[in-house]
Amino acid sequence: MEFLERVIQIDFEDRLGLGMEIFEGCEKNRVDKIGMEVIPDQGMFIKFRCTSDEQVRRLIKDLEAVKGILSVKLRDQMPYEEREHELKKIISKIDSKKQLLPFEGIVYQSAKMRHVVETAKMVAKGNSTVLLRGESGTGKELFARAIHMEGLRAQAPFIPINCAALPDSLLESELFGYEEGSFTGAARGGRKGLFEQADQGTLFLDEIGEIPTQVQVRLLRVLQENTIRRVGGTKELPVDVRIIAATHRNLEEMIQKGEFREDLYYRVNVIPLRIPPLRERSEDIPLIAQHLSRKISEKLGKPEIHITKESMVLLMSQPWPGNVRQLENTLERIINVMDSAEIEPRLLYEWTDFVSLQHPTTWEDGTFQVKIPIDKEWPPLKKIVSEVEKQVLMRVLETHSSSRKAGRILGVSNTTILNKIKSYEIGNGND
Repeated sequence: MEFLERVIQIDFEDRLGLGMEIFEGCEKNRVDKIGMEVIPDQGMFIKFRCTSDEQVRRLIKDLEAVKGILSVKLRDQMPYEEREHELKKIISKIDSKKQLLPFEGIVYQSAKMRHVVETAKMVAKGNSTVLLRGESGTGKELFARAIHMEGLRAQAPFIPINCAALPDSLLESELFGYEEGSFTGAARGGRKGLFEQADQGTLFLDEIGEIPTQVQVRLLRVLQENTIRRVGGTKELPVDVRIIAATHRNLEEMIQKGEFREDLYYRVNVIPLRIPPLRERSEDIPLIAQHLSRKISEKLGKPEIHITKESMVLLMSQPWPGNVRQLENTLERIINVMDSAEIEPRLLYEWTDFVSLQHPTTWEDGTFQVKIPIDKEWPPLKKIVSEVEKQVLMRVLETHSSSRKAGRILGVSNTTILNKIKSYEIGNGND
C-alpha cells in the first residue's frame, strides 16, 4: 500500500483539553502522526502519514469543528524542515565560494597524467618559468592556474592572456602598457600593461608561439632584466612576475623557419611540461566524462546523467583531436537534447560524427587482428610486443572478467594476469 505524507497548520485559541481533542481527531481518521511542532503566534504543525487525500479532507473538516480551532490548512513542509532547507542553502553558498584546492580540478587516473601533475606540483613551489606544451583542449590553462595556486604567489594576481587573440598592434601595448599620447586614442595618463598588473603574481602567456617577432624581442628583455618599458615611454619599470607560457605549436620547427627566436625559446623553456592528449590516456576518459556530465547537468538544471558502459567504450575509442574541450562540448550537446537519464550509443551516433566502434583488435574470418599505431617512426619491438599483449588481454577480459578465467584461457597463472592488468593499467581484475 502506498502512503501519503501531509503537513497541516492549525491556528487555535488555547484551552484545557484542546491538544487531546486534536490527537483524538487524528486517531478517529486513522492518520499516523510522525511529527509535531508548536510555534508561538503561528500555531501547531502536525506531519502525518495516510492512505488517501480523502482522509486528509475528513481530518481537516473534523478539526475545524473543534472548539478553539480557528483554521486548518495544508503546508508543504514542517517548520523544522524549512529551517534545515535554508541551512543547506547557506552551507551550499559558502561551499561554492571556497576556492578550489590546487590541482583538484584536474581529473585523471592514468600514470602519464599522474607524472605530469606530480612534476607540476614540485615546480609550483619555485619561481622558474614554465612552458606548458600540448594540443588544443588538453587543459593548459587549468595547469597554469593550479601551478599558480600551489605556489608562493597564490595570493597575488593570476593574469592570463591569449597571445593569438589580439592583433600585433594591440598585443604590445596590452603586455607592456603605454604612456599618454603614445598613439592616437591612448588614454589620458597612460595605462598599465599586464606585466605591471601581474606584479608579485603570475602572467600566463597562452599560445606564446603566436607572438610576433618584434614583441618577442621586448619579451626577451623582460625575462632577462625583470624590467619593462611602456610603449612611448623612456623609463624602465621593475616588475616581479612569474611567467607560465603555453603553446600547441612546434617551437623547434618555428626556430628553424625563423618564426621564433632561439634565445627566447631557451628563456621560456626552463621547465617544460607536456600535457598528453586524450587519445594517449583513454583510461582517463570514464572519470573525465562522468565529472563533466555532472557539471553540465548541474549547469543545465537537469538530473544527474548516467553514461552506459557501451557509450563509455565508444567514447574511449574516439581520437578526440579537440581533447577534453571537444569531449565536454560533445557531452553538453547530447545532455541538452536527451530526454532520458542515460547516454546511450544511439545518441552519440545521432548527435556526433562518431563512426561505428572499431576496436584496435578485431575478429575477421576466425582470426584475431591487432593494429599497432605508428606515427612517424616504428616503435621499439618491446613496445610493439607490449601493445599486442595488452590488446589481447583487454579482449579476453571483455568476455572473461575474472582474472582466473582469463588466465586459464591464455594459459598463464592468475598472478600473471593480475600483474599484467596492473602493469597496463587496464583495471582491477576479479579473483
